[in-house]
Formats: sequence, C-alpha cells, structure tokens
Amino acid sequence: MFSLDSLSRHNARLMYSAARLPRESHPTPSSPVSPMAAHEQTRPRANQSAGGTESEDTTVPGQPTIALNDNAGIASFLTTDISTERLNRLYSLLFLTGKPENISPLHHQAIKGRTIIITERPDLHLIWNCDRIFIKPLPKYLLSHSFWEAHLHHRPGRLEIATPTLCSPKDTLRLEAQGFLRTYSRLIRHESDFNMAQSLGLLPRSLDWAGWSHFIQAYAYLRDTQVARRYHYGELRLPRLNAWTMMIHGERYFQVHYDQLSFFSCFGAPYLLLFGAVTVMLAALQTAVQMVPEGGPYREFANSFVPMSIALTTAGLLSFPVLWFMFTMRELWLFIFRHRSLAL
Repeated sequence: MFSLDSLSRHNARLMYSAARLPRESHPTPSSPVSPMAAHEQTRPRANQSAGGTESEDTTVPGQPTIALNDNAGIASFLTTDISTERLNRLYSLLFLTGKPENISPLHHQAIKGRTIIITERPDLHLIWNCDRIFIKPLPKYLLSHSFWEAHLHHRPGRLEIATPTLCSPKDTLRLEAQGFLRTYSRLIRHESDFNMAQSLGLLPRSLDWAGWSHFIQAYAYLRDTQVARRYHYGELRLPRLNAWTMMIHGERYFQVHYDQLSFFSCFGAPYLLLFGAVTVMLAALQTAVQMVPEGGPYREFANSFVPMSIALTTAGLLSFPVLWFMFTMRELWLFIFRHRSLAL
C-alpha cells in the first residue's frame, strides 16, 4: 500500500477544513501530491533485467518502453494517451449530447444497468451507448508526483486558463490531465466505488482507499477554467454524438456496429412498433367503416390512409435489401480504389 507523506497529509487537512466553505472558496493545491510520492522517494533503484530493459526509475510509470529523459517521446505519448482534442473541436455540439457535471459514481452505473467497458482511447472516456459506458483506466504516471513536476507542472501556481485554445501544448496537456482526474473524483466517491474500480482494472491494486481519498481531493473542486473543454461536460451520449457529427461533418464519431447483422437488428424494435401502430389504426378504421356503411369521413380517410400504409410498408420492406446493397457496394468500392492499390 502507498502511504502519504507529510505534505500530502497537510494538503488533505487543508481540503477537509475547507469543506465547510462554498464551492468557489475551496482551495486547489498548486502542486498535486500523489499517494506514490513517498514511495518514489524511498524506492530502491532496480537493476536492469537480463533483456537489457531499463528500470522503473528511468521510464514513465506504467510505460516501460518510454524513457523519462525522452521529452519529445513523452509529449507525443501524452498527446495520444490523454488528449481529447477531437471532442474539444466539437465543443459547440457537446451541449446536445450531455450535461455539465453529469457523472454518476461507479456503483450508480451498476444501478443503471450499464456495463463498464475498458477503453484506452481518451476521446471515448465517459461516452455511453444503451447499456454500456466506456471508461479509461487511470494511467499510473498521473499518480506520480515526480512525473507531474517534470512533464505536466512546469509553471508555479495553479493553472487556470480562460481561453484554452491559446495556451501552450504543455499547458494543454496539463488541462487534459486535470480534467481527467476531475472525472475520477466523480466516478469514485465512496469506498465501494474504489473497490469496484480496482476489480475492473481502473485503478492500480497497490493503492489504498485512504491514500486515494487524500490524493483525489485536490481535483474535486477544479473549475472549468482549470480543465480541458471536453471535461466541462460529463457523460456523453454516443447516438446523439454520432447523429450530429454525421449531419455536420458527414461521418460518425465512433462506429458501434462492425457487421451488417448488428446494424440491421437496431431497426427491428422501431419497425415493429410502427407496424403495430399502423395495424391498430387499420383495424380501427375498418371497424368504423363497417359501423357507418353509408360513408362519411371514415371512408374518405380510409381511401387516403390505406394506400399510404401500403406504400410505407412496402418502402420499409425494401429498405433492408437497399441498405444491404449499398453496404456491399461501399465495401467493393473500398477494395477496388483503396485497399487493392495498397496491396499493389
């Protein structure tokens, strides 16, 4: 288990004493102290293995192939691992797909019947679809105090930027990291959430509840100006995100269905509902016409509604083979003009 050092305990006491103040008055420590800080200071240096790999002291925590002195490689890795630039570019649409600060704890995700799916893509973190929600595990390097000081905490004082698009790349990565950790302060609010996170592989097993509580307390009260713009919102609905990006940019945000069978199965329930509604209306209309044989408004309505219902039913039945033909032609086009040229 990781133990807190004296500075971390001091920060924790400050946070607890500020709990009685309004939210805007909560202090945000300028230098986050992780539960791994004391462990890093006292950890003995490991020798190189037989294969010649470097020890954990010379590589990024959790990434044994990235050296700590490779600043360019670390910057590129962080951009891939924690950047949500894709969602930041869609910031003007995010209010249509989610609500601010709408993040349910892990135990409440289970109450909602959602299955937690592990993803390593930061742009899928806290995006949900039907009974699934994607959550990115907490990287070990974000628990490292020395890593923060070297690569994410280069300026004194707390980082607060009103216009994130104008900040430097390093400040942008820090906003991403702070926003990501703020989401975990919402996901893990109780010890039961902490236990669930460890069982799901979201947190390292070496952490304990007390150390985690003191560490994450510093990020629970960050304002929106201290996080990346994507993290101004909580959980995002994938169907809405796909719909709006398709209408505006002509492509889905994330492809959920990778085969035609699962794609067509989504149309089953809506089509059956529409078919049932039309059937009930036709039955009611037939009864009304029989009750009033001399005609009237029911017969006039039937003369218009019956052909329309037949046309809609026929169009619905024909849509499935038409869509299948379009998908087949698309795959054929990709093979002829793209994949085959790469093979040649």
